[in-house]
Amino acid sequence: MPRVSVIIPAFGARDTLPDALASVASAGLPPAEIEVVLAPDDGDDYAGLPDFGLRLVRCAAHHVASGAGAARNRALARARGRIVAFLDADDTWEAGYLAALVPLAQAHGVAFGRTRVLDGDRALMELPAPGRRQLTIADLGSGASFHPVMARSLAGPFRSLPAQDVFHAAEALSAAGGAAPLGSTHYNLHLHPGSATADRGFALRVQAAYARILREIETGRTRLRPEDRCAARSAFQARARLNRTYMRQGGTMPFYQYLHRQGLAD
Repeated sequence: MPRVSVIIPAFGARDTLPDALASVASAGLPPAEIEVVLAPDDGDDYAGLPDFGLRLVRCAAHHVASGAGAARNRALARARGRIVAFLDADDTWEAGYLAALVPLAQAHGVAFGRTRVLDGDRALMELPAPGRRQLTIADLGSGASFHPVMARSLAGPFRSLPAQDVFHAAEALSAAGGAAPLGSTHYNLHLHPGSATADRGFALRVQAAYARILREIETGRTRLRPEDRCAARSAFQARARLNRTYMRQGGTMPFYQYLHRQGLAD
């Protein structure tokens, strides 16, 4: 049985997946302790990928554009590790990522790496601020994206809407008591020319998703503890305000470039 299952949804990811998989192989655990569960969402079976000595588990390849949330749920259904870690197919982990975060997740149920946003080889920002040792639900209001390493029993399900990964992080933090430890290692979020966040239509869909999430928080149809609902509501209200400002001022630049230029998330 693997110790850790790495969940990767994939859509048009043949060019970026090799780097993502290479970073998993360099994450500091023996390959025998890791399985990578790949959930295609574009009809590609992703055969012929370099495996870097890792065990690759592929979900059914007939799904097309079902959404990242649905793809993550399919991968979770196949995951066998007691710990799950989430990686997007166009992102990477810093070397030693799992070695740093898995012990924290085992001790606390949930742990996070710090998010580093990269434009090519240039780091635009690192979140949250230096010196922080815990991540809280309030941190999600900054517009940043954070990806947990967590006990499988606490993970999912993901919703089928934009921002489902952010809300899953909120629910994970709530399951951990409202805060979770931050490791010293980084999740590398790579900006790409074709980033979905540069599409105004995506920003509009995200705004609608925030409205739906806020309604679900208000009506209690979430996995949030009652004592965490106020913090989650404030975080998603802040994200909605930031997204509205981005749509007015950001033009077609990727969302994180906009945050960097405005100094909103430094």
